[in-house]
Amino acid sequence: MNIVQKKGSIMEIEEIDYRQISQKEEEISLLLGYFDGLHLGHIALIKTAHYEAKYPLCLLSFSAPISQFINNGKESKILTANFDKKRILYPYHIKKIISLKIDADFINLSPLEFIAILKKMNVKEIFVGEDFRFGFQARGDIKLLQEHFPIHVKDIVKIANQKISTSLIKNYLMKGAIKKANKMLGRYYEIVGNIIHGNSIGRTLKYPTANLNLKDNYLLPKNGVYKTICYVHGIPYISITNVGVHPTINQLNQPLVEVHIKDFSGDIYGQTVYLAFLDFIRPEIKFSNLDDLKTQIDKDFLSLEEK
Repeated sequence: MNIVQKKGSIMEIEEIDYRQISQKEEEISLLLGYFDGLHLGHIALIKTAHYEAKYPLCLLSFSAPISQFINNGKESKILTANFDKKRILYPYHIKKIISLKIDADFINLSPLEFIAILKKMNVKEIFVGEDFRFGFQARGDIKLLQEHFPIHVKDIVKIANQKISTSLIKNYLMKGAIKKANKMLGRYYEIVGNIIHGNSIGRTLKYPTANLNLKDNYLLPKNGVYKTICYVHGIPYISITNVGVHPTINQLNQPLVEVHIKDFSGDIYGQTVYLAFLDFIRPEIKFSNLDDLKTQIDKDFLSLEEK
């Protein structure tokens, strides 16, 4: 039983530049990985650390996906921001999320240079998945880590003989396979944003629309219409969300997230809301007029009772 962490403790998020880490005094147990998505495989490792850690438990993550710096500079989308991780991880009483600020030079660090960073952080034991790799060209592995730290290795977690992974979850989302993605996450896929003003056409259709300005670089699922839950002031509302370019009204260059909240009234502009994706309803369609669009939205809401 982990006796170091106290129930209800406040989790910190500490951002550190990997070039400027000074020697730390506090000894820590470390969960090591990027942990984007905090899927069921991640949670299995975190639960193990929660019960077995001998020191205050911290989670090391990175300020951006490593792939962002090895994919011709193309910005990579994420599943979970650090503030999402803080919320999801609360039950496990992790003391701190350490977000390592990285850049293009970081991927050129040798495995031993990365290990030196961990030693400066005063890491006394590490919890890690068996497939974890690190350092230049991913040359570092579990065997090398074991030469420098006590290591707790968690086996790969599978569903239907498939390894649970962030990349597979992203692939499901991009195909609109929400239920498969959610099964591997162990919860609904969720994005966070602020409500901004749109073109107000939704009100003329008797379906007021909440447009989301995302708070981080979330991966959006495939363009289409989804059954969702929109949390406003912590209260869940069944909703329909359109992800796409708005082909009936105005073709956009970038996907827009529009939420139709069922049986809701009130001014929520500027509010932060959480949007959970439950199921894919249909592809995005270009209608010949707004009346046809309204008729389809009516059908979409009726279909919620069947899903």
